[in-house]
Amino acid sequence: MGQAQLAEAIRNKRAEMIQIGMSKGLDSEETIYCSQELDDLLNEYNRLLSQPKRFNPINDYIDYLLFLHKSTYKIVRLGYDAWGRF
Repeated sequence: MGQAQLAEAIRNKRAEMIQIGMSKGLDSEETIYCSQELDDLLNEYNRLLSQPKRFNPINDYIDYLLFLHKSTYKIVRLGYDAWGRF
């Protein structure tokens, strides 16, 4: 489940818990069970946020190529004596 879907599920479960709590009481078995389900969703969301971002070598390669392109353009445009001023 993605971050957006998980956030939506949390909003829905929170609204459901509030509704059950207001109609059946905060100490009802249904409210407690719904609260535990909400806790599970929140824990999953926090795990998702705490995961390190995945390394994407293609984006790094593209960034490197853009850097080389810009550097080469500066050298050609300014002349070879500009190489030392980078």
